[in-house]
Amino acid sequence: MPINAEHAFGNGISLEKPTAYQKRLWSVLSIVHSAYRTKAQIATAWQQFKQQANISPACLLGPQAWCVNMQADPQRICLEGRVICRGLLRIEAYGDGKILLHPEVYLGDDCLISCSNGVEIGNHTLIAHGVQIFDNDTHPLDWQSRLNDWKSIACGEKHLKPEIPSDPITIGQYVWIGCNSLIMKGVTIGDRSVVAAGSVVTKSIPADVVVGGNPARILTELASSPQALI
Repeated sequence: MPINAEHAFGNGISLEKPTAYQKRLWSVLSIVHSAYRTKAQIATAWQQFKQQANISPACLLGPQAWCVNMQADPQRICLEGRVICRGLLRIEAYGDGKILLHPEVYLGDDCLISCSNGVEIGNHTLIAHGVQIFDNDTHPLDWQSRLNDWKSIACGEKHLKPEIPSDPITIGQYVWIGCNSLIMKGVTIGDRSVVAAGSVVTKSIPADVVVGGNPARILTELASSPQALI
């Protein structure tokens, strides 16, 4: 999204589930005032999440938050208590994917989670702006299969859809993933670890480390203080 007043760094708001009255009021006032236009966008996002996902009323959604559930099963996208979501969650039409965000997860602006297998993110994990998380390859490596994949998307020839490799992603508790990082299929990130901005994570990461680069590698170890988390 543009870096403007709606962005988190522009003091862009994230709101709890609005009442029916608030939705009607914001819709009307949005015609004349930009602040209410942002609130109306969030009300629309809440409506989408209620239809497509299992979302706690304690969650907060930003104006660009959205979810797409190609499986049409709300249980496949679960946001538990006090998640702040400003990004896009997508369950693909292929596979048996499920996205689970545990309480106090933060998902920043322009984040994307594409899931055809499983993506789970632990408590108090912070996903910075522009992070993309893919538990699947999105397209096949073989060019002929890729052509069939294009036909299945563009021409509606669903019978041509090839198998897309996927592996689940698990991100632990108290993790911080820096801006514009890419998390690839099959990765596990251990508790309290930090992924530096712009990293491409292709292999699993242990707990209590800082990783960075493309492909990401361990840069340093962090002192673990579990007692401080109690």
